[in-house]
Amino acid sequence: MSFSVYEITVPVMVHGLNVMDDYLDDAKALELFKGFEAGRILGERLAPDMLTFGEQFSVSCNKVERHMANLMQHDRPAFRNTPIVYPALKERLTETRAFLQNVQPNEMAGAQSHTYELTPPIARGWFGGDDYIRHLVLPDFFFHISIAHAILRQLGAKIGKRDYLGNLSQQSGGDYS
Repeated sequence: MSFSVYEITVPVMVHGLNVMDDYLDDAKALELFKGFEAGRILGERLAPDMLTFGEQFSVSCNKVERHMANLMQHDRPAFRNTPIVYPALKERLTETRAFLQNVQPNEMAGAQSHTYELTPPIARGWFGGDDYIRHLVLPDFFFHISIAHAILRQLGAKIGKRDYLGNLSQQSGGDYS
């Protein structure tokens, strides 16, 4: 069975952004439960050279829009600076989901056949569409979800694999309970 570029990116990213939205709720609940100052978790990070929990959301949304623009052969949008506060991050996730939900499958037709230029800091060079999608677009997207998950776990949130996988349903391939 083959999948279109649209099918392996857009619904997957919408689903992942829903997981990230839940993680913002989990972070707020954890702050209340632990008696942390409101917004403290947004500034937490796994290591000194890594993005904060809040930055994971802002950067992920920026990257989704830029990767999708590349795949659709559109000009890449400028990075947006989202304030690192819960309401702004929630709104940014909502806007990014809306952007993805407006992408039409025909806008991505042939994306796997194009070449894409990568520039530092990740890598330098030209990559074929299949490699770009499989080895950068999707792993890069999931990296930010994984880091947000790990920060919450490190701080004591009671989340696990089911939270990371999100709301799975019959539409997504099975009955997950």
